[in-house]
Amino acid sequence: MSDTRGLFGRSRRQARLHRAVRVLIVLVVLLVLGAGAWVVAFSSLLAADEVEVTGTEQLSEAEVEAAADVPLGRPLARLDLDAIEERVRTLTMVESAEVSRSWPGTVTIRVTERTAVAWIEAQGEIRGVDRFGADFRSFDEPPQLTEIRIETNDPRDRQQSLEGLGSVVSTLREKAPDLLAQVAYGEAESQDSVTLHLLDGRSVRWGSSEDSERKLEVITALLASVQATEYDVSAPEQPTTRE
Repeated sequence: MSDTRGLFGRSRRQARLHRAVRVLIVLVVLLVLGAGAWVVAFSSLLAADEVEVTGTEQLSEAEVEAAADVPLGRPLARLDLDAIEERVRTLTMVESAEVSRSWPGTVTIRVTERTAVAWIEAQGEIRGVDRFGADFRSFDEPPQLTEIRIETNDPRDRQQSLEGLGSVVSTLREKAPDLLAQVAYGEAESQDSVTLHLLDGRSVRWGSSEDSERKLEVITALLASVQATEYDVSAPEQPTTRE
C-alpha cells in the first residue's frame, strides 16, 4: 500500500514538474517574442537611417527624397509607407511610386516618371502630355511627338479631352507607330470626340479612347482598302467613310 502511495506521489511530483517546465518555456517564448517586438517596433536598432531612390532620370534623387520626407531615426516597422508614397506622387514628374522597407534600416523608393507621348500649346507654352492626359512639363520648342489640340475652354471637358487623346496616341505609339507617323495632329472637344488629322488631309474620327485596339484594327483595314477623306471608327462594329 505504501509503495502505491509512493508511486502516486512521485507521479504527482513529476506532473507538477512537467507543468512548471511548460509554463517556464511559455514564459521564455513570450519574453523572447516581446523583446523581439520591442526591438522591431521601438528600438533604434532597426530604425530608418537611409533612403534609396531608383527609377529617376529627369528628377534628381534629392528631389524625391525631399518630397518623401522620410522621418529618419524612426523604427522602420512604424513608418507610414502609404503616406510617403502620397508625398512622392505630388511631384509633377512622377507617374507612380512604390515605397518598401529594406531591413535593417533602408527605405527604398521606386519611382516611375511620366513620359510625354504628345505635346500641346497652352497659354504660350509647349507642354508635354503623358498617356493619362497629364500636362506635366514644358519644352523650349515642339518635340518630336504628336501634336494635340483641345477645342474647348471648359476645364472638365479639357481634362477629359487630354485623357482621351493621351490614351489614343499612347495606343498608336505602342501598336501602330507607322500610322502614328501619318498623324499631323489630334484634336478633341470632349472625351468622346477624339479626331486624328492625317498629313495627307484625311481625318479619322476615333470617338472615345474605349476599345482602341479594335478601332485600330478597323481603321488599318479601311485606310488600306477604301479611298475616302473622312473615316469614322467611333463605333468600330459599324464604321463609316465619306468621300
